[in-house]
Amino acid sequence: MNKQLKKAVALTIAAVALAASVFYIMPHRPAKGVFQVTGIVQATEVNLAPRISERIKEIKFHEGDYAKAGETAIILDDRKQAAELDQAQANLEVEQAAVVSAAAAIEKAKVKIKDTKRDLERNSRLLEKNLIAQNDVDKAQTACDMAVADLNGAQAQKSLAEASVKQAQAALKVAGTNLEDTVVHPTLSGVVTLRAFEPGEMVSAGSTVLTVVDLSDIWVRVDVEETVVSRIKLGDAVSIKIDSLPGQEFGGHVSEINSEGEFATQRDVKRGRQDIKTYRVKVKLDEPKGMLKEGMTATVGFGE
Repeated sequence: MNKQLKKAVALTIAAVALAASVFYIMPHRPAKGVFQVTGIVQATEVNLAPRISERIKEIKFHEGDYAKAGETAIILDDRKQAAELDQAQANLEVEQAAVVSAAAAIEKAKVKIKDTKRDLERNSRLLEKNLIAQNDVDKAQTACDMAVADLNGAQAQKSLAEASVKQAQAALKVAGTNLEDTVVHPTLSGVVTLRAFEPGEMVSAGSTVLTVVDLSDIWVRVDVEETVVSRIKLGDAVSIKIDSLPGQEFGGHVSEINSEGEFATQRDVKRGRQDIKTYRVKVKLDEPKGMLKEGMTATVGFGE
């Protein structure tokens, strides 16, 4: 009997060992729909860059400062732009004076036409009575023709002057815009994360001087493989863990799923199967609590 008991115990132990070995050998798969993806914390940001090339006169903020939308952030040297604005204003006034002068010439030509026509009519009547010579009528006709020519010339001059006024107005507007562009304002409120230049330096148009990040509008970008992206739906709740904040967990939801695949995570090196591409997914945090910063590494749990 003892032998049978020992044999039964031995068989039981062997069975347990076999089951344990199978359990550890078999791959562990998460529950259907549950998976994690590593991503990067991102936020809405704006790069403050002047629209003109000029020397920097003053920068109001340093890295770490909070800048409000509409505040003066960057001031460029505006002496050149102010002078160009004055010159453009003077040019406009000259062209406007030319229009006035041409208008006066038109009125003068109209009066002259009226007088010469009257003289021509009178001389024509006198010629019919043989009281004057044909030469007198011809002179009157010539004077009338010249008055008409003067009128045409004055009208053409006025049209040209009016076109010049429009050009001068456009130049004045450009000069005014250039002067306004010597002051740069942020279009959103946020924290200054980059100050790339210092006062006194020359900056080219389009070069970033300051970067402002709105940390209240923050999200995590993850790239999800096409093999599992179909499990994700807009509005799905997710859990978010930040590598640099152990023990902290944030809630969030899927706010955007890119409709087109991007880079491939697995390439077809053996031929016969397709590359596995990824889809960009944007996850908004429900309550950032002001603890997250752009560029942090995050792990997003979907279906958890």
